[in-house]
Amino acid sequence: MKRRPASVLLGLLVLAACDGSDSGVAGESGVPLAPVTVYASAEQAAGLREEFSAFTAETRIPVTLKIADSESNVSKVIANLGAPAADVLVTPNVTDIWRAADEGALRPLTSRAFTAVPPVLKDPDRTWVAIGVRYAIIGVAPGTPAAPVGDYGDLSSSELRGKVCLSSSTLPVNRSLIAMLIEDIGIKPAERMVRAWVRNLAASPYATEAQLVNALRSGICGYGIVSSSVDLEGLSKIAPKPLYIDIDGIGVARHATQAESAQTLVHWMLNSSSLPDPRSSNGKNIGLAGWRDEDVRLLVERAGYR
Repeated sequence: MKRRPASVLLGLLVLAACDGSDSGVAGESGVPLAPVTVYASAEQAAGLREEFSAFTAETRIPVTLKIADSESNVSKVIANLGAPAADVLVTPNVTDIWRAADEGALRPLTSRAFTAVPPVLKDPDRTWVAIGVRYAIIGVAPGTPAAPVGDYGDLSSSELRGKVCLSSSTLPVNRSLIAMLIEDIGIKPAERMVRAWVRNLAASPYATEAQLVNALRSGICGYGIVSSSVDLEGLSKIAPKPLYIDIDGIGVARHATQAESAQTLVHWMLNSSSLPDPRSSNGKNIGLAGWRDEDVRLLVERAGYR
């Protein structure tokens, strides 16, 4: 998330805490403005609070931030559940925002800033758009002997037996990567690659990327697939070609009670993010990763990648 200067935050009117407080601020008429309710995940909370504070200061529209795991948030938006119900959905991956749109739970975005977003980072039907991008790169442990590693496929080489670490197959960095590999090279070649990664593991897949990075730093393994957004201090990095991406996504709930204010918030967020054209994802729309997610689930199960 783009940080705002501290001076902008002065004059903050209201940002409701993640406990769902409904207190509003008075508009010029003296009538309290109803808060926009945003559903988001815990890993996004800190950055979003800062952004929403600046949004409220500039627009006089307060924000209520509701925190839960992303899959649950999407299910609530699809079913129009929750108290208060969501006006805006923010997800830490493309799969969840894509699922909400696929289930008809999002309404078209009206922001003029939508046009400026690169086509690979938004829904052609305008139901969702990226507000952040990260890349799936290869982290290299300190002191790792030189090996011919330049892309994801090289991690399947028998030369790297016992030298590879992965994080859980449920994490967005891995699901989006495998989904786009399926799209580019086909299911069977992608499965052969993933099976070879598993054969080369130095340890069972780690539950979090932070644990994987620690394993690289400690020398348990030499190579690992990680998000460009995590702290990789002390590690060398390889940017494969093509380089695949995942996103933070945003959309307005179809049943939003504060739809106009929700659209205003999305427009403000898009103006704040100013995303450049991503360096790759092989030129394909990232929404394909959502469409391929069931293929990914079945592939990793067959490959024994947990």
